[in-house]
Amino acid sequence: MYISSLSVVNYKNFKHSTFKFVKDSVNTIIGENAAGKTNVFQAMRLVLDESLPSNVKQLTSDDFHRGLGQPFGHWIVIAICFDDLSDTEEEQVLANYVLNTHGKLKSTGKGTYTFLFRPKFYIRQALYDIATGHDTRHQREEGFNNLVSGLLIGRETYEAIAFTRTTLDFTNEVTYRDKVGDFEDYIFPDPNQENAAEIGIQKPPYFSIVSEVACTYVKALRNVVSDLKYYKTNPLYKLLTLKSKEINDQNNVVEDIINVNKKISSIPEIDSLSKNISRSLLNTVGSTYSPKICVSSQLPEDFTELVQSLGLIVEDSMYYQGTGRIEDLSLGGANLIYLALKLYEYESIRDSAEHITHFLLIEEPEAHIHNHIQKTLFDTFNFNNTQVFVSTHSTQISSSSKISSMNILSRKETETEVYSPAYGLELRQVKRMERYLDAIRSDVLFAKSTILVEGDAELILIPAMVKYALGVSLDEMGISLVKVDGTVFKHVCNLFHEKRIRNYCAILTDLDAAYITEVNDTFATADYIKSQFSAQESGSMRKFELDEYTVGNDYTEAYYAKNTFETELIENNKNISMFTKVVNNEYTRQYDKNRVNENLSSDYLPLRYDSVLKLAKKVGKGWLATELVDHIDHNCHIPDYILNALLFALKGRNIDDILWKMMNYNIELMNAESQSIFDVTKSLKENLKIHTSHWDNSFSRFVSL
Repeated sequence: MYISSLSVVNYKNFKHSTFKFVKDSVNTIIGENAAGKTNVFQAMRLVLDESLPSNVKQLTSDDFHRGLGQPFGHWIVIAICFDDLSDTEEEQVLANYVLNTHGKLKSTGKGTYTFLFRPKFYIRQALYDIATGHDTRHQREEGFNNLVSGLLIGRETYEAIAFTRTTLDFTNEVTYRDKVGDFEDYIFPDPNQENAAEIGIQKPPYFSIVSEVACTYVKALRNVVSDLKYYKTNPLYKLLTLKSKEINDQNNVVEDIINVNKKISSIPEIDSLSKNISRSLLNTVGSTYSPKICVSSQLPEDFTELVQSLGLIVEDSMYYQGTGRIEDLSLGGANLIYLALKLYEYESIRDSAEHITHFLLIEEPEAHIHNHIQKTLFDTFNFNNTQVFVSTHSTQISSSSKISSMNILSRKETETEVYSPAYGLELRQVKRMERYLDAIRSDVLFAKSTILVEGDAELILIPAMVKYALGVSLDEMGISLVKVDGTVFKHVCNLFHEKRIRNYCAILTDLDAAYITEVNDTFATADYIKSQFSAQESGSMRKFELDEYTVGNDYTEAYYAKNTFETELIENNKNISMFTKVVNNEYTRQYDKNRVNENLSSDYLPLRYDSVLKLAKKVGKGWLATELVDHIDHNCHIPDYILNALLFALKGRNIDDILWKMMNYNIELMNAESQSIFDVTKSLKENLKIHTSHWDNSFSRFVSL
């Protein structure tokens, strides 16, 4: 038995979201800060975790999705779908049934357990009366507002209730309107007509899912030193309690402790201190009101308490000699010890009691833990008979996880969306992607947008050019720039799709068009021209295949340099100076410096292109890019195909704040006379119009595209 999906409606970040899970793999939940990773686990724990206090299940208005506005009347729905249910009585309580060919009921092997936090019956009845008692929408709205104005979400108005065998999908907006209510037209269903065949059977009183399954939750590793020092939050305390029950030789140990307490207390110096303190107290308040006081050894004489008082002596490594105290341990070392204790606690629970199955929820285990440890952590641990869920924002863990068992959270303006990156892909495509992500350790899964490039030069230079020319970094815009080989473009862009990750991905590559077609005496030999046409043919084929592959995918688009990245840069005169500065550093003889710089600034573009490519070959494309970064300034010219790709990557977002910052950055670089043209009281659109009409730079071209 395992969890195949989790549906969350109106809870915290999630308006109507579905998570897909698999059985024999670590299920990773990936997302940026505040995307809702903790809330996913909290939703699961509301259903599965016996250690969660019962009062936590009585939710409040703060638990409802913020996008609802006024939440009263709405439901929170958390539905967990189970698969591979066996024929045992406990699991069949969950199972859905269908009629077989002989007209008899047969278990499907699947079932849904649904947790509802909804208005009590009398509230739902009142909502139904409002819907049926008024003819117009305005009247119904007025009646609804009058009802909810004096009510709060609490124990008197809302109930937490569970159903098994639910067949309804509350994430479907039509279903939600029909079964919960239409909050636009204020039409609500009759609670007396609630269909048990749809909403499910109210959980039998003898069945408790938290008693039938084991759920261990390992919280995010944030302040574990404090947790390890306090017995109630120290996993060792629970382990010691369990272990104390297995020890037979208790009486002898307890007798020894009693004798030790007596010996310590009877030490003359201790006895004298005790009497002196007691005498001082008597002299102060008198015998009538004085409490009795005695200094004595307090080693626990109850065997379980004695075992629970044991502590850890710790060091950061096997060969490091330190104090042995928890508070002196490194953060990473403390986190590893805490995690090991929690995992062993899980093992003890798993092996000491009978449960249908086991669920292990581990929240953000990467804090202060070395990258190599992050990557190997879940490859080496034994998760027998357990379904594992891990939330993370670590590129080490995410890139070594399988995208087939991955759910990605993307925080939008009003809600968090959930993406399944492997949905609809063939197994072969999924395997390729997993191997690639495992190799590159990219943050592509966390970014709000992605730009794919095929070379080191683009990877190094584009972020610097954007920062200097536009004034806002790619990181600040939430854009990941990822280097991939040209043949891998198609595989990586598979991730971005309406059915998978609904983030925009731009591809930057070269057409390698021939920039010279006839032999000349300067540099273009017959072989040179032949190589030009060969590269052009390859570039045309690349464009054809890539355009054909991405057609119909609104989330992916390719943008092409006419020739190559370097020739696009040198084509504009504003970029020549940064190349000439590199030439002056790379060449020794003045004659060579003059010759190359003259060619790089030639009006004859083919010669200019040839010279920059020879420079790149001499220095190395990647090394040339690193040197160029030192000479970039705000006047650099970003080629249009890159600006178009950047604009596509920002598609679907409100970028007014980004544009304001870009414009203010450019204004600050102007002289006082130029700055006076702009008016802070005018709109962004008006100021952008002023900028584009007076200046021709990368920013002006960007906002004019």
